[in-house]
Amino acid sequence: MYDSDPGKSDQPPTPGHPGGPGQPYPPGQPYPPAGGWPGYAPPRPTNTMALASFIVSLVSLFSCPLIGIVSIVLGRRARDEIRRTGEQGEGLAQAGVIIGWIGVALAVIGALAFLAYFGFVFVMVSNTTTY
Repeated sequence: MYDSDPGKSDQPPTPGHPGGPGQPYPPGQPYPPAGGWPGYAPPRPTNTMALASFIVSLVSLFSCPLIGIVSIVLGRRARDEIRRTGEQGEGLAQAGVIIGWIGVALAVIGALAFLAYFGFVFVMVSNTTTY
């Protein structure tokens, strides 16, 4: 009923794999080159300053908002460097700048709230009269 052998394929081996699927390379045949598929460029490295900007901005958001200034400076320098070198990390640098500004804004709002609260307390204490 079936005339073909189930272990054999009627198709010739694929060009990149001389032994066919599941078959070892024949003796004397070189292995394909290491390092990825031919024709594809290796990925570009991520800019470390952009990564540092993002990490510092997250730390500033959760611990000390004033160090957001450092992430803003790092992020802007990283974006300039990325445009010059072609590295990856534009999004990390942009996120570091944005989160850094959010941290600075929270620090300013917190400082204003602190001053307003103690100003209100000072006014309330100074306006009390003793009988």
